[in-house]
Amino acid sequence: MKKAILSALFVGALFFSCSKDDSENVATVEYSFDTDANSGLMFKDGDAVATMTSEAMRFDIGKVLRVKAINETTIEVANFAPVDIEDATILVTIEGQPKPIKLFKIKKIRAHGVKEIKYPFVEKTTNFFDTENAEVSLSQYRTTGIATTKVTFDFTGETELIQKLKLAAKLKWKVKPHDFDPTHDPNNNWKDNVTAADFRRYIGFIINNAYLMQTEEAKNAFLEEPIYGNDGVTLMTLEEKKVAFQKFIDITNINGGVVVNVSGLGGGATFGVANHVLHDYLTKDPCFITIHEMGHMIGYNHDSSMTYPKKIDNVDRGATVAIGKIYTQLLKSDAFPIKVKNYYMPSDLLL
Repeated sequence: MKKAILSALFVGALFFSCSKDDSENVATVEYSFDTDANSGLMFKDGDAVATMTSEAMRFDIGKVLRVKAINETTIEVANFAPVDIEDATILVTIEGQPKPIKLFKIKKIRAHGVKEIKYPFVEKTTNFFDTENAEVSLSQYRTTGIATTKVTFDFTGETELIQKLKLAAKLKWKVKPHDFDPTHDPNNNWKDNVTAADFRRYIGFIINNAYLMQTEEAKNAFLEEPIYGNDGVTLMTLEEKKVAFQKFIDITNINGGVVVNVSGLGGGATFGVANHVLHDYLTKDPCFITIHEMGHMIGYNHDSSMTYPKKIDNVDRGATVAIGKIYTQLLKSDAFPIKVKNYYMPSDLLL
C-alpha cells in the first residue's frame, strides 16, 4: 500500500492532513488539537465556575473523548481526560447507515483540549470507510449537513491508553463537575469557590474509579467479601451482592464536587470528596472514602458494611476493604489510565 501525504495546511488555526488509505477513493482526514493555535482548553485556571459546571460539561465516562454535533455542519471535539490522547479514530453513526463510519483520525488532542470544526464531508473528502472497511459516500450531506438528532459519536484506537479508557464504556456514569455551594454558605461542608484545578483533579479521579469498577477483580473481590446489609446484622447473599454491584455500574448521573470538614459526601447523584482524596488518589488507595460514598449513592446506610467496615473474626471486612485491596494492586502494577507520569498539570499534584 502506497501512503502519500496529500495535503498539510492551515485553515484558520486548525492543522489537518489527508492521507491515502487502502482505496484510491478514500483519503482519511487527520487532525491535531495539541496547541493554542489549533485548539482551546477546558478547565483553565480562572475559568468561570458557571462555565465549568454547566450541563454542557457533562460527559459519558466511556466517551471522555467526546464529539457532539453543534449544528448540521459543525461538531465539537473535546478531551475531558487530564491526559493527552493520541492516535484516536472518531466514529459517527448516522441514522439510516448500517454501520458506524470512520469520520477522521486525531493524531493528538491535548489534555482538556476542545475545538469546533466542520464535518470533513462538508469541507474535505466525502468518501469514508465504515468499521468493516467498506467504502461509504457521504456526498448527500455535503451541502445540507446532518440533523443533530440523527448522529451519535464514539472513539476508538489501538493505544494502551485508549484501550483502557474505553473499558469504562461498561459503566453508565455521566459525570458533571458541580458547584454545591454557589452562595458560599459557611454552614455546609461544600468548598467555597471551587477551582479549575479541583475539577481537573476530580475528573482524573473519577476516570480511575471507573476503571477500577469495571475490572473483574473488583467485582469478584466484592462478591467474595462478607458484607452486612442495612440492618447491620444480616450478611448479604451472593445474589444480593450481585444486584448491589450492578447498581454501582448502573449509576447514571454523577454530580462531582469538593467537600471540606469531612472526607466525602454521597447520595443520589451527589459524589463529593475532599481535596486530600484528590491529592492522594494517584498514589494511595482512597476506597475507604470513595466506596463508602458510592455505597450511599446506591442506597446503603452507615449500619451496612458497604460503607463502614465491620469486624469479623477480629478483622475489618466490607466493601471498602475488598475493593480497596484491588485499587492498591492496580496502583502497584501501574494499571490505571491516569497516572502521575501522564497527568498534564504537575502543579495540581502538589495542592
